[in-house]
Amino acid sequence: MSHTIHPLVLSHLAIEAGRLTYLRDYGRRIWVPCPLYIITGGVEPVMVDTSGSAELMSGLRLEPVKHVMGFVDALALVELSPEDITTVIQTHLMYDHCANSKSLPRARFVVQKKELDFAFDPHPMYAGVYQRQLFEDLPFEIVDGDVELFPGIKLLFTPGHTPGCQSVAVSTSAGVAIITGFCCTQENFIPQKNQAWVTDRIPEVIPPGIHTDMLQAYESALRVKNLADIIIPMHDPIMAGKEKIPEEG
Repeated sequence: MSHTIHPLVLSHLAIEAGRLTYLRDYGRRIWVPCPLYIITGGVEPVMVDTSGSAELMSGLRLEPVKHVMGFVDALALVELSPEDITTVIQTHLMYDHCANSKSLPRARFVVQKKELDFAFDPHPMYAGVYQRQLFEDLPFEIVDGDVELFPGIKLLFTPGHTPGCQSVAVSTSAGVAIITGFCCTQENFIPQKNQAWVTDRIPEVIPPGIHTDMLQAYESALRVKNLADIIIPMHDPIMAGKEKIPEEG
């Protein structure tokens, strides 16, 4: 079964680049998209994450947020309404990935067990990004590890950025496209030599700068790189300019 993935960007966040690329790019501010993804072509439209409005997220963070479009307007671009969505894959439950989840009256929310456990009792260092009011009382469907959710749509357990982060592998006409659940850009998958270290051993990937387990995050990024024909980095600026993936077909 061949699917199409539609990135829908609701807002842009200003962040320190090093928060996405471990031990690299500090001192450089970048604007990254805060997207949700709609997968079409299967038995039903599937949403990956629900993003958040600039207004809501401005109250949860110190860095600036830019508005792009509203949640309902974004869904209308792919001829959907909130009532049309019955399955949401939550890659993880940081606020910018689930802030619109309660706007979907008919949806089930598929989440990894380790992520849900951590979200309700986060470490103090993560407490600010897990806003309980955004996800408590949602109708969760809990999974544990890799799961084939629908034909051609598979959940990959990719922890490290958070304890229960998951990525989404989607069969498309151009091969397997993987939406990285962990927060990253293309730079995480094409690492260059780090001038801070005198070594010829260049890592195969760069884990997210924000992580609960750096080594685990590295292995998860490497797993995605090895499995994917198309990598869809969750927060890469290029997502703001894409209407669909793959672009042809």
